[in-house]
Amino acid sequence: DMNMKINKDIKSYIRDLTSLVWDYVRYRASFPANTVLAVQRELAYNIFEIPENCRGCDFYAPNLLVTRNAKGADVPNRKMIRTIANRYY
Repeated sequence: DMNMKINKDIKSYIRDLTSLVWDYVRYRASFPANTVLAVQRELAYNIFEIPENCRGCDFYAPNLLVTRNAKGADVPNRKMIRTIANRYY
């Protein structure tokens, strides 16, 4: 999903980042090993990418964004997503 959506508010940012983390959880095997969450500060735009491909971005380790639910399945870490969102809004 490479369409550059710029998030207008914190709610859309959280929704967008949560959906991106779900994609990462589902398709983790298809990402390079050194993939990170890259956030372009001015745009508050998120992408899972290798660091070399994103200049001037803030980087977050993907494992910070993923947690386990009661059944032991990987799910987005909503608390961390909210923490990151608060840095940009």
